[in-house]
Amino acid sequence: MYTPCILFLKRNLTDATQPGYTRSTVLKKGALLRFQEAARSALDVRLSEGGILNAAVEIFAERGFSTTRVEDILERAGVARRTFYKYFSSKEAVLAAIYELATGELIAGMQAASAGAEADPLEAIQLGLDAYLDYHLAHGPLLRVLVQQAVRSDSPLAPLRARFREGLVQLLDTAVRASGRPAQDPVFYRALISAVEGVSLELLTTESGPKDVERAKAALHLLLEKTLRS
Repeated sequence: MYTPCILFLKRNLTDATQPGYTRSTVLKKGALLRFQEAARSALDVRLSEGGILNAAVEIFAERGFSTTRVEDILERAGVARRTFYKYFSSKEAVLAAIYELATGELIAGMQAASAGAEADPLEAIQLGLDAYLDYHLAHGPLLRVLVQQAVRSDSPLAPLRARFREGLVQLLDTAVRASGRPAQDPVFYRALISAVEGVSLELLTTESGPKDVERAKAALHLLLEKTLRS
């Protein structure tokens, strides 16, 4: 089953007996596990309680947003039309709820990882970035729907995307200040976020595989190193 949270995909962690395994590796693993667990429980509960959202996640991922009908969601969820319209006014409202849950838990997870990080707070940003890019491999169809709909100016997701981006700006600013580096203009952070969105769209609109995702990680890590750590 598909789930909308971009935090659920677990990375393959290096075994402690592997060459190059250091204390830094241990710290990063611990931060990653905190990052995953911080977001897992709340969203799992909220989705398991919402059969309509669960059904919509599956249908949107399978068929795309434009071709999905409210009737398709009703049939998959096994609920009556009256029940659906008690909670949602349209399929757009359902998509907005999924997007809001996913992005909200992403922000919360990154905040928790950053607050508990034993090392550089900016590592929490990289962990979140890696989890997001890994998600492209496991749940690309759903992520494609969310991202492509969110970037449209006339989409009901547009104001939610704007709020999500501002949350990321605050998160980046907090991490940079906590690392002892000078704060940047918010426009600079928005430019970094736009770069991540651009890479994401490229991965989602092409036949991308594990090597493509690793290349994307390397490129964005380098971008963060050159800009935030300089």
